[in-house]
Amino acid sequence: MGKRIIAAAVVLLALTGCASTAVEAEPKPTVTFPEVEESTGTTLTELRDLYVASGGDCDTLRPRTGSRVAEEAADCEDGALLTIYESEAQRDGAIRVLEGIQEITPSPHVIVVGPDWIVNGSHVEGLADAMGGVAQQIGTPVPEVEFDLTTDAGICAADAELTNLELNDVLAPVLGYPADRDQRTFEQDEAIRAYKNAAFQRECPERAF
Repeated sequence: MGKRIIAAAVVLLALTGCASTAVEAEPKPTVTFPEVEESTGTTLTELRDLYVASGGDCDTLRPRTGSRVAEEAADCEDGALLTIYESEAQRDGAIRVLEGIQEITPSPHVIVVGPDWIVNGSHVEGLADAMGGVAQQIGTPVPEVEFDLTTDAGICAADAELTNLELNDVLAPVLGYPADRDQRTFEQDEAIRAYKNAAFQRECPERAF
């Protein structure tokens, strides 16, 4: 009789132990994905027609394959790259990629952005309104100056308006160097600084260093 009681107690403990474990187990977290907007359905041909009607030169599309960010992509004769996307989210992801490339290969330019498309080219900025898109700057352009940087007076006047690095950037082409500071060597930057300081000493000594 005693053995039966002990066996029953063991079974009862085992059952209550399992029940306790089941109650204490936490449910697995639910994974939710961001909602993606539906495509407005623009095709490459439709985008090409819109681009041409707005002043672009694109009689023939040359498709690109293997794009990781665009649904479809193709080049035009005038150098413009036309890309279409399944959604605004995919399009915005492509813009972030273009901005990220500036950290590796700086090449400031303007793109035209539509609901589910992008037109990328050095000359497309003026077509934004006609295409019903928005012009968006990618990268930081070299500042435009209205000074004659071939003269000491012009360099002094520019120095009063620009930062030290900006003045180096606009002076670089005068000396035959890249305007993009990331493409210049240390020796080229040193030559720009020496050229600039010599102009300061002659025209505006208070700015010399």
